[in-house]
Amino acid sequence: MRGGWRGAMSTVGGLTRTYGLQRHFTKEGVDGPPPRIDRTSLQRVSRYFRPYARQWLVVLICIGLTAGLNVLPPFCVGTILDRAIPDADMTLLALLAGAMVGLALVSGLIGVLQQSLTAKAGQSIMFDLRNELFRHLQQMSLHFYTATRSGEIVSRINNDVNAVQGVATGTLVAVASNVATLTATSIALFSMNWRLTIVAVLVVPAFYLPSRLVGAIRRRLADDTQESQASLLAFMQERLHVSGSILTKIFGQQEPDAGIFAEQSARVRDLNVKQAIVGRWLFMILSVFSAMGPALIFWYGGYQVIREQLTPGLLVAFAALLTLLYRPLVQLASVYVDVQAAIAVFDRILEYLDLRPSVKEKPDALALAHTEGHIAFEGVRFAYPAVVTTGEPPNDGDPDEPATEPFALQDVSFEIAPGEQVALVGPSGAGKTTITYLVPRFYDPDAGRITLDGHDLRDLAQESIRQHIGVVTQETFLFHSTIRENLLYARPDALESEMIEACQTANIHDFVSALPDGYGTVVGERGFRLSGGEKQRVSIARALLKNPTILILDEATSSLDATSEYLIQTALAKLLRGRTSLVIAHRLSTILNSDRIVVLDAGRVVEIGTHHELLDRAGLYADLFHQQFGKALQLDGERRGVGRESTRKEEQK
Repeated sequence: MRGGWRGAMSTVGGLTRTYGLQRHFTKEGVDGPPPRIDRTSLQRVSRYFRPYARQWLVVLICIGLTAGLNVLPPFCVGTILDRAIPDADMTLLALLAGAMVGLALVSGLIGVLQQSLTAKAGQSIMFDLRNELFRHLQQMSLHFYTATRSGEIVSRINNDVNAVQGVATGTLVAVASNVATLTATSIALFSMNWRLTIVAVLVVPAFYLPSRLVGAIRRRLADDTQESQASLLAFMQERLHVSGSILTKIFGQQEPDAGIFAEQSARVRDLNVKQAIVGRWLFMILSVFSAMGPALIFWYGGYQVIREQLTPGLLVAFAALLTLLYRPLVQLASVYVDVQAAIAVFDRILEYLDLRPSVKEKPDALALAHTEGHIAFEGVRFAYPAVVTTGEPPNDGDPDEPATEPFALQDVSFEIAPGEQVALVGPSGAGKTTITYLVPRFYDPDAGRITLDGHDLRDLAQESIRQHIGVVTQETFLFHSTIRENLLYARPDALESEMIEACQTANIHDFVSALPDGYGTVVGERGFRLSGGEKQRVSIARALLKNPTILILDEATSSLDATSEYLIQTALAKLLRGRTSLVIAHRLSTILNSDRIVVLDAGRVVEIGTHHELLDRAGLYADLFHQQFGKALQLDGERRGVGRESTRKEEQK
């Protein structure tokens, strides 16, 4: 057996192996530096709030009005105690009592308006951020998706963006509200008695130190919690997926997986408990300091009342306002903690937005409106990006940094003429799938170039390349939707008659029509409600509906029954007709029908020619052919020979 057979690359189906060992990508590694709030992060975060500046301005006005109204009731109480009751003035008493109710009503109505505007602005920010993140991730190269678990990606878009709502509708509003309340209360207190105000302010510095210390701890815990929740979500998506569930049952891994799930769930639980405990300790410390203020006020204020330097009503009003002084301080201290946690969430989102795809679009990229389908590989060398295990994000493709993975392709050169069918043949790991990834620019070569109609693919707009390419893979992917929606995904503007015609050509229309819901049948997760042959014929119909000039095909049908294989072979013959096609050939009929055959071994092109030319050379292709098809042809010949011998004996009789 040749060396190329044993020299399989460190890839699986052309994708770099990870074996589940990759760690989550963070800018500063897994542990990272101590969290901090920096101006750059705040500026980037503020960019998402600017489009809704008017709403926020109205919210701030509402907050200011509410803060001003909230300091008035204690003045009413003080006047009631010092004037209305001692003077037995029932009119003044009624007016002051009614004023307290009216102030509460007006403040409540303003609060409703404020909450409505805050909710709309917060949801709009989430909408913008989620859309930007989704569109950005759509542009990421294939390497990013092979090195990152889908559950972690979903967690960024869902959990982390949802956490932003708390920042927009809770944290920022709380900061503004507490600052306004603190300002209004301070002014009111100084207007009452400046000596008592100084006494009340003496305990204020005690709020700062514990909040700063606990804030740093809470931010670290919030970051770890988000990471753990992302890992847990990724694990659930894999194990509770239909294919993962089958695999778990086949290998009897329910108990081990349940143990892993319990372990990861326990980590999320413990981190949330730690966050709650840390927050409670902060609340306890701040509550003690909050109690010290009123105690000092009643001690010193009571002394002034005894000496008739202060009225009892004014002391009660001052004490009532004191709660409006300390409550914002306590909440602002907690807000600092929340801001620390919020910045950690924003950092995780911005971390993904900072990622850059390895396949970069040139600013002046040419949009290819039409193609003849002439493809040429010219000295192409390519290695898959190394699997990231150090915590660095998969910011694809620094050409100055050598790849650690073995080369998947080395000095590959061949051409495909317009309308020509070229078959790729070779042992596993030879680079066949890699070539099919390079044509639609899922990756760019490290050296050499690939041209389409004479244009270097790197000079063409990616979307314009792919609109001329159809792909039918061995592992067909269908969305959890109807057959019609899966078909129209290739060409949403296709007519119903065109869709039916494509299905008839793919030999799937009769099957679909016989279903109770016809083309409205939901295929299930990854098309699991359909058989392998049915899914593949739907995939072929989808490619036919797109009607591409270039077709990339992995046409293995080894797992299908004879009927399905026959139907698919017939459909493929119609699909390939008149198109430039690059086929990873597994069947003898495809090899024999190809115009040329490219033989790969260990990432190199070792032979090119027709079937008969390559057999005559007695090289690797001949070895592969005889190993894969020789025995089958021999058995077929023996059956034919036995049949002829039996016929001859019958004739003699």
